[in-house]
Amino acid sequence: MKLQGTIPLISRPDAADRASSVVDDLDATIRDIRGTIFSLQARGSTDQPALRAQIAEVVQEMAEPLGMSAALQLEGRLDSHIPVSIGEDLLHALREAVSNAARHGQATRVEVTVQADADLALTVRDNGTGIKGTSRRSGLANLARRAEHHGGTLTVGPADGGGTELCWRAPLSPPTP
Repeated sequence: MKLQGTIPLISRPDAADRASSVVDDLDATIRDIRGTIFSLQARGSTDQPALRAQIAEVVQEMAEPLGMSAALQLEGRLDSHIPVSIGEDLLHALREAVSNAARHGQATRVEVTVQADADLALTVRDNGTGIKGTSRRSGLANLARRAEHHGGTLTVGPADGGGTELCWRAPLSPPTP
């Protein structure tokens, strides 16, 4: 190991890979801790669970009974500044995406990411057979309408490495004229 200033350099590739993996794990842990803090700060006067808790509950309630494993990543201030109507539509999109992955794509795994910054964004990737060219897509049309109602978008297509990727997005601030 060589020192350059105060930053140690790792000369062995295997050790560098392990160190990089540990840093990635720490970053994910920090995001989880921040999310927990946001969730605790958002608790208070309402009886309805915070959006972060509702998202986790939907993933847990749906994935296992449909025969899938699930990975969930939550980022940003999901429990504050999210209008109720956008949060409800996001939860609907999440249910539809997980259901479609199991029923139509025969997926065994889904990866769900929800991120709140300028937009509230839901991404669901599965390892299924991919989206097929059928004419009946009423569920997806409904999700597109829900996103458009908020000035957002819905995109669905092949995921990198196979399967399907659904991205539902709605801006959290009004669009500028």
